[in-house]
Amino acid sequence: MIDKRLLLGNAGEKIVANYLNKQKIFVEHSVDPYDNQKDLKINGKHLEVKTQVPFITKRCFTIKDNHQLKKCQNADYFVFVQAPCSKLDEAGIYQVDKGFKFYRYTTKKGLKMILIPMEQPAIEKMFTIEGEDKEILRRYATPF
Repeated sequence: MIDKRLLLGNAGEKIVANYLNKQKIFVEHSVDPYDNQKDLKINGKHLEVKTQVPFITKRCFTIKDNHQLKKCQNADYFVFVQAPCSKLDEAGIYQVDKGFKFYRYTTKKGLKMILIPMEQPAIEKMFTIEGEDKEILRRYATPF
């Protein structure tokens, strides 16, 4: 069985690539699906794409508290693709600039996470996702 997180991530990367192509920005895809250095390249520079339903009650995007933080901080470009859910029916592409603010958080179940507040100067919504792309994200997203 195919992992829904993998399908969600792939959908997010394709939505970002399509958006950039419409902006006349050349996008190069990593051929290796297990490439842990980059998701996409634009103009020869690494673009890291994270696709998820945000941590709604905290109004934050999240990443695992492991090597992912450094990977995101070191990427030439970093974006989040917000997937919709029942509690927050929004989808979009958010650019995250260098120097973004974050904090560490541990869930009640002991999962360690990095929380990146959505509302900060380093994060800007670039594009609202609607229609079929939004529904595809909803299909593979965490059902909150």
